[in-house]
Amino acid sequence: MHKVSQLYRKYRILRWLCWIGVVIPSVSFILVSISFLLVMHWPRDYQDVVNIALDPEVEYLTFSAHGVKDTPASWSDELQRTYSEIQQLPFSDLKKQQISFSWQPYSNNVFNCSVDGKKIGIRLGEQIAQLPKLTGVHLVGHSCGSFVILGVCEALKERKVSMSVQTTYLDPVSVYSGIFWDYGVNHFGSCADFSDAYIDIQDTVPGSNQALRNAYTFDVTQTRVSNKLDYAPHAWPTMFYINALKKNQVPIYYKSTHKLSAGFQKNMLMTWPLEY
Repeated sequence: MHKVSQLYRKYRILRWLCWIGVVIPSVSFILVSISFLLVMHWPRDYQDVVNIALDPEVEYLTFSAHGVKDTPASWSDELQRTYSEIQQLPFSDLKKQQISFSWQPYSNNVFNCSVDGKKIGIRLGEQIAQLPKLTGVHLVGHSCGSFVILGVCEALKERKVSMSVQTTYLDPVSVYSGIFWDYGVNHFGSCADFSDAYIDIQDTVPGSNQALRNAYTFDVTQTRVSNKLDYAPHAWPTMFYINALKKNQVPIYYKSTHKLSAGFQKNMLMTWPLEY
């Protein structure tokens, strides 16, 4: 009887150790993760940022979204000015509208920006899809702003609108909802007629240093390194793209379908410069 009592006490201690060392931490981790995801996906209004002025007469729209903890002033404003100044673009003869989109404060949260960005993009895409004379859009996103243009693009595709859609990703962040690490790599470019990406492989942000499955991805690292340019790897693709656009060196999809499709390959990393 004494032996039975000892064994009972012994295994009871082991059971408590198991609860303290394994079960309780596991349950706590699951509960915290679920709570985190609930907060991240909790419905928000976004009306303060999606209420933008769209010209009902616009025929071609250029739209750019900055990244996490950034503002349009760092590169997006200059990009849209460049679109308005260049005369030889394929859509130059159309009535254009340039939008340098600010989505603060939602862009300031590293953990939530992917979910908020995509939801905001969907709301914007629903509005853009209603423009009666629109024939084409060029959507450009940097870092977490890539989820904004993904949302816009998916909303346009969902409504089966008849227009040309190009998406351009500049050092895009791939992690969605904090747990889907390859989401961007697998989805960016999937809904567009043509999609290109420009990355710096010395950047350590997930998705910002590898080829996208559904886009033509260009490695522009050597342009920065060989010219000893003082830009951080994550910021460099935005400056590269603006300068290359001014020199007519980057592909513009509108009215150029066959030329672009023949010159590039998706899901592989191509070192810049390439001829197209």
